[in-house]
Amino acid sequence: MFQSMILYMVPIFCVLSITTVLACDILDDFDNTRDPGHIIIGGLIPVHEKVVIAKKPESQKCTGYDVRGLVKTLALIHSIEVVNNSTLLPGIKLGYEIYDTCTDPTKALKATLRFLSNSNSTDNCVKVQCNYTDYRPTVQAVVGAATSEVSIAIARLLNIQLIPQISYSASAKILSDKARFPAFFRTIPSDEYQTKGMVKLVQMFQWNWVGTIASDEEYSRSGINNFITQAEQAGICIAFQEVIPFYSSVQVTNSRIKEIANIIINQTRVNVIVIFGKSSHVTQLFKELSNQNISKVWIASDSWSTNSNITRLENIQNLGNIVGFTFKSGNVTKFQNYVKNLPRNPKSSNTFLTEYYNLRKLCAHVQTYNLDSCLSNHTHRAMANSLLTVNNSMEIQYQEDDFLVNYIDPGVTSNIQWSVTALAHALKMLLKCNEGICQKSFNFAPWELLEYLKKVNMTDEGTKIHFDPSGDLMSGYDIVMWNFMEGKVKINRKVAEYDIEENKITVRDSKFNCLKAVVSKCSNQCQPGQIKLSSESQHTCCYDCINCTFNTYSKTKDALQCDFCLPDEWAPSGSAHCYKKRIIFLDWNNGFSIVLLTLAAFGIVLIIIIISIFFKNVSTPAVKSNGGTISFIMLISLLFSFLSVGFFIGKPNDITCNIRQCLFGISFTLSVSCALAKSLKILLAFDFNPANQHNLRNFYHSGLITSFCTGLQVIICTMWLVFNGPKMHKDDTRLRKEILIECNEGSYVAFAVMLGYIAFLALICFSFAFKGRKLPENYNEAKFITFSMLIYFISWITFVPVYVTTHGLYLPAVEVVAILSSTYGILCCQFFPKCYIILFKKECNTTNSFLKNLYDYSLKSTNLITNGQHSLNYSGHNKSCKSIKSNNSQKILSITSAAQNNGFTCVSRKRSSSW
Repeated sequence: MFQSMILYMVPIFCVLSITTVLACDILDDFDNTRDPGHIIIGGLIPVHEKVVIAKKPESQKCTGYDVRGLVKTLALIHSIEVVNNSTLLPGIKLGYEIYDTCTDPTKALKATLRFLSNSNSTDNCVKVQCNYTDYRPTVQAVVGAATSEVSIAIARLLNIQLIPQISYSASAKILSDKARFPAFFRTIPSDEYQTKGMVKLVQMFQWNWVGTIASDEEYSRSGINNFITQAEQAGICIAFQEVIPFYSSVQVTNSRIKEIANIIINQTRVNVIVIFGKSSHVTQLFKELSNQNISKVWIASDSWSTNSNITRLENIQNLGNIVGFTFKSGNVTKFQNYVKNLPRNPKSSNTFLTEYYNLRKLCAHVQTYNLDSCLSNHTHRAMANSLLTVNNSMEIQYQEDDFLVNYIDPGVTSNIQWSVTALAHALKMLLKCNEGICQKSFNFAPWELLEYLKKVNMTDEGTKIHFDPSGDLMSGYDIVMWNFMEGKVKINRKVAEYDIEENKITVRDSKFNCLKAVVSKCSNQCQPGQIKLSSESQHTCCYDCINCTFNTYSKTKDALQCDFCLPDEWAPSGSAHCYKKRIIFLDWNNGFSIVLLTLAAFGIVLIIIIISIFFKNVSTPAVKSNGGTISFIMLISLLFSFLSVGFFIGKPNDITCNIRQCLFGISFTLSVSCALAKSLKILLAFDFNPANQHNLRNFYHSGLITSFCTGLQVIICTMWLVFNGPKMHKDDTRLRKEILIECNEGSYVAFAVMLGYIAFLALICFSFAFKGRKLPENYNEAKFITFSMLIYFISWITFVPVYVTTHGLYLPAVEVVAILSSTYGILCCQFFPKCYIILFKKECNTTNSFLKNLYDYSLKSTNLITNGQHSLNYSGHNKSCKSIKSNNSQKILSITSAAQNNGFTCVSRKRSSSW
């Protein structure tokens, strides 16, 4: 507000041609310490924790002495003395004015007004001017403030004169905006990187259900908002977001802290909580929770990660694990020695140190672990009254110890040292100091130093000091962990490091890995083989787990979707990986295959035996009546039909797929063609109509018939193979766990044509054979051909629907069964009876026996015809009877002639004539 007032006043003063206005004597009783020098560096450090709220616009009193603030003041003084004792700025002494901000922006603004006052004035007045180019304020640079909220307030005021400001711990992201804060620098990274590190930490231990708590002030709000944004982008869900009021009354603040404590207790699944907040708020919250014995992981921001007040709380070990982020630190050994060797002089020139000495006297009776609390609880008025009594009695003394050394924060101390070092090197460049002399006068404007501060690029004991375009020092973070031993807390520093540039956490201490045992999830983790199914909750981290379906899998935990297995793989429901499918086919070891092969082999043996029998008895009537040479061709074709069964068994390939169908189709066509030729021959022999006999004799030629019928099948098979023949096919979709290797018939139309053609020939053969089924007892070939064709039809009519409806491993076996049944049908019906006659009815396998049988059959047939004709012409027509007798004689001669043509000789003409 004060800045706005000044900015609004400036143009008014310019219009009225008033060049200066005095704002005097408003900072008379500020708590401060100072040391004169050629160049003054201002310091803003919270030595007290808060201010006492005043009812009048008078000087505010501070309360709650903070030993850490004193240590920071000493670090700033020591850093300036180190520069003065070096040859960095020859002939120039750096002075300082350090003010206590009491962690209050208003108090800090009042101190900043002192920095803005004219250096040539003796009345501490701030000159409000239209142009500050040649203005010389009291200080040339400011180190501070500690918190982001205070730093933002004073940065806006310092912008008026572009006085360089370097903060050692203000980390709010907004301060990186050079458009709003052109003169602001800091020796730490922005909170944006700290929150990135926190998100990385949460991801590292696979936590996704996190609570957040923040104080209601700029630093905490900015930090927690950055964390929430980055966490949600990383898939981390925020279970609750709680804020502790900062400027409210103590009663309101305590009531809110109790509410938050109850939320934490009730949220049993939230085991990780991130806190960006004031150390006083964290202290009060932990006091509420310390007796609850809740075990959580508390992720601390740099504002309280090493706070000693919190470490001394009772039962702090009941809260679980505390992991915090701190700034990178350098070597602070010199400063530690400096603090150890401080003179114990109650009347030191350092007013903050003098107050500490006096408070130590007041708290001399207090144990060391409660000393900090004692120091902070004394107000100014109480301290004054007590010191009067102490000084009068001179009885109470305190022992020299390392109490202050224990309050050194290496990170903050290093940041203060780097701030002063950076200013010193900027001054060196500005004043052109070299070889023991500075060429330029130290009477310069602060904005000139600002330009050189941006150019600082040097290394201090291994630490590179260089500000990026946002004015930040990209130093990274150390991660600390609190260890509880015998009721006391020891902070294990640097258990891990966070690298800003690589966004990587490097573990330095194995104790840090104990956090892996902590689970903080809204839902139980989905195991491999499962996927997350969003529940009705608005949080994506709250979900149900369902198993992957058949043939899908998920390898990782908390997978979002299941992956499909490859075509040659399978996976059961809920599987984390796929299995190779088993290759199956109708192999040789299959029981059904063995039966089929045994039957085929038996058929081959039978054919060989029959060929041997026929060959030995080739000149007998039984063999001649079976077709002679045609019988041997037919047996060979049946042999190949049996051999084709072997190509249906075993692992298919393109060659076997082509061979098996064509071999069966051609061979079986040949056997049916032979049967057809035999049927025609029988019909030719026993057709009593001379005209029919004559026509059949002209048409009949067994070799031509078999060649023509078989040749057509060869053409069909050839075209099938050329255009779309059978091929080996891997069926990896129909079966769940197996890959079926089978023969794809290619063109099923061609397959049907091949089988249909065989059926067509069989049908013609059956028709011809059926006409000659009533032949002599020893010459019943047509009857057996008829039976064999019936068996063929039954086999293949049954095969078609079974084949169409069958899929899988035993599909080839269906066709093999049809092949075997039809082949055995021809073999048994057409050859077994002849073998029986040859082997067991030798008396019937003679010419006389066959001729007698034919004669009896002819006589019987003639008598039937004569009797029929006689009944029709019994009226006494003798001429007709003679004609009938003459025709019957001709019929007998025809039958005899047919028998001779079929291999039967030695028919007695005399007997025929006399008959």
